[in-house]
Amino acid sequence: MNNIQIFNLRSETGFCVDVLSLGGIITKIMAKDCHGLRQNVVLKYEDYADYYNNSLFLGCITGPIAGRTKNGQIHVNNIIINLDTSCHPNSLHCCNEGLHLINWRPISQSDTHVTLETESTNYGATVSYQITYRLKAESLTLETYVTTSQPIYLSITNHSYFNLTGDAGLTIDNHLLKLNATHVASLDHECLPLSLEPIETTLYDFTHTRTINAKSVAIDHPFKLSNGLHVAELKEPISRRQMTIKTTQPYMVVYTGNFLESYTSKSGKLFKNHTGICFETQDLPNITNNNLDQVAVVTPDKPYNHSTSFEFTTY
Repeated sequence: MNNIQIFNLRSETGFCVDVLSLGGIITKIMAKDCHGLRQNVVLKYEDYADYYNNSLFLGCITGPIAGRTKNGQIHVNNIIINLDTSCHPNSLHCCNEGLHLINWRPISQSDTHVTLETESTNYGATVSYQITYRLKAESLTLETYVTTSQPIYLSITNHSYFNLTGDAGLTIDNHLLKLNATHVASLDHECLPLSLEPIETTLYDFTHTRTINAKSVAIDHPFKLSNGLHVAELKEPISRRQMTIKTTQPYMVVYTGNFLESYTSKSGKLFKNHTGICFETQDLPNITNNNLDQVAVVTPDKPYNHSTSFEFTTY
């Protein structure tokens, strides 16, 4: 891989995470099962060449505007900013101008952390991005810090597909999910948010632990999170792995890998639908157009500063 670096992080307990400089992509999270066996619990390509396109957004940083944005246009302080729409008319994850295709620079690293940095001037401002991947015991924390020369809007997340069985050939249908959320977005025919509905009135009420069963109820929806950092728990009953998610972000898109079969890798591998689940902690997609919630503008005096952690235990 030309100029692409792989950072092998390891905590004091033996918890290992691999990160690429390309797209800040997480290719490996080695979590223990109930017998102490460590397995990779995120989906990855077998051929690293697939990451140069990465149409499935496996494991990468997505942004500067994550999700779908109507007609690729955001509105900030009465100014229209046009996003790249070359991959999708609603600029999915900023298409070919996305952070997932950038080869980030390492500026600090140790056995347990790496900080990656990049800059851009795409949206009428000079923007400096830093993302730190930090391990402690059996936990991975992503810390995102962004400064700007002009007011802009940002929504940045990580797009890892989790499968707590440790076997990418198995679906996540048997996984158990609990969300600390108050509302879920109803979607139009383009998967853009229409309204925010009380979660208990919908098919997506995971306020109490229940089986995902994505074949019956596929999820690709933004959830408005409850106050507090602890937002989700995912469990797998055979390995008895458990993942707890904490974040400072106001929303989380939960996506059950409904279109994984749309891409065949260069090695010939075809992922099966529903073999991974994403927890995209971010802002509400298309928020500068739908006005369903308050828009948080990033300014020179108010940088973008968020963190999300994934902690692995057994039960």
